[in-house]
Amino acid sequence: MAESSNLYPLKLPPSLREKIWGNRDLSPVFGPQPKPIGEAWYTFEENVIANGAYRGRTLGEVMALLGPRLMGRPYRASGLRRTTAGEGKPDALGGQAYFPILSKLLFTADKLSVQVHPDDAYGLRHDGGPGKTEMWYVVHAAAGASVALGLTKRLTREAMRAAAEDGTIEQFLRWVPVRAGQTFFVEPGTLHSIGPGLVLFEIQQNSDLTYRFFDFGHLDDDGKPRPLHIDQAVAVTKQEAHPGPTPAFRFPGAPGNRELLVACPYFATERLEWEGNLDYTPDASHADLLMFLRGEGHIGDDAYAAGDAYLIPAEAPPFAIAASSRTEVIRSYLPDLDVLRKELLQAGAGPQQIQRLVPTA
Repeated sequence: MAESSNLYPLKLPPSLREKIWGNRDLSPVFGPQPKPIGEAWYTFEENVIANGAYRGRTLGEVMALLGPRLMGRPYRASGLRRTTAGEGKPDALGGQAYFPILSKLLFTADKLSVQVHPDDAYGLRHDGGPGKTEMWYVVHAAAGASVALGLTKRLTREAMRAAAEDGTIEQFLRWVPVRAGQTFFVEPGTLHSIGPGLVLFEIQQNSDLTYRFFDFGHLDDDGKPRPLHIDQAVAVTKQEAHPGPTPAFRFPGAPGNRELLVACPYFATERLEWEGNLDYTPDASHADLLMFLRGEGHIGDDAYAAGDAYLIPAEAPPFAIAASSRTEVIRSYLPDLDVLRKELLQAGAGPQQIQRLVPTA
């Protein structure tokens, strides 16, 4: 396939992952499932393009073929690889390129484990892979749904370890009620869990490094407790209070009622919602991931519905998104934070708003 092939929105199908805390009812995004599905993955190197000239090729292959034409002018190939706690140094993923953002939909029917993610320095040193900064956008929340973010009081490392071992850590978790439309930014070192009754869209570094601290008695398919990583979790946990949901900022008069949800060096996430036609011009500095959470219509020549995701190449020509019903999209990309801060300032955001939306270390 020649590099001169026309670029277009690349459809990424969901890769459904069974989890013991998952749900068989994937409303309002998908239909019922025969097994409990916890996650639907989209932007990972092994995923296979589902439309157009690149149909059947993996995202990693298309990245290697197109490079900056897909990923944006600043793009440079990375030697990073996604890895999992306790699995040792990872092998290269078949020589494929590393996509920097992992995107998922989460469906919960039970509590996830109490867990924490390391930063890059710790992850690379101890597990050979990048750390994990993430954010959650709440797509759906049942009545009473909540997430745990941090502790209700500071604990010494010895007390944290003891609480994980005897189960009393449950009484120290800070559970926060949530509702649809909220955004939570979860930095490395934040002890957290997710309760039942939620559908979340998660954007994160492309990492699977999770240190499981406490598991609420969950058992694996063989009826055995899942492995814990208490020492690693205690080592990386930070106990500063979590600030709660991040208020979105709407850019006045922007197409698609553009709102910034949160941004950091690893990703920026925005929300678009509109009816009718939206003229879309890609940004030559980065690829865009468009995650359709609601609505139906056409993106270029392709029909879309809730649960569809498209990766927009940086050098793709402008195209139209024709919505036949009110459409909600989360857009994610690798940002230039200086440019984004200037945009916010010019749009009327104050210093405190900017600090919440684009936190600095």
